[in-house]
Amino acid sequence: MVEELELLKIEVERKSMGIVAKELKVSKATISLVVREKYPNPYKIYAKVKERYGQKIIGANAKADAVSLFKELI
Repeated sequence: MVEELELLKIEVERKSMGIVAKELKVSKATISLVVREKYPNPYKIYAKVKERYGQKIIGANAKADAVSLFKELI
């Protein structure tokens, strides 16, 4: 679940909380709480994050995840 949280934080930083909330079909308050690790049960949100942003990159090392690849770019 740490991977999904990091992925969410990266997307919020790249875009905005409002855009990410719209993409995940949740409120900005929900995104804010999850990012600050205050959301009571974030697992459904993590599933949405993984589904939306956790795609493997074609042609990349199969063992590398999206978070690791993004961190290498910045």
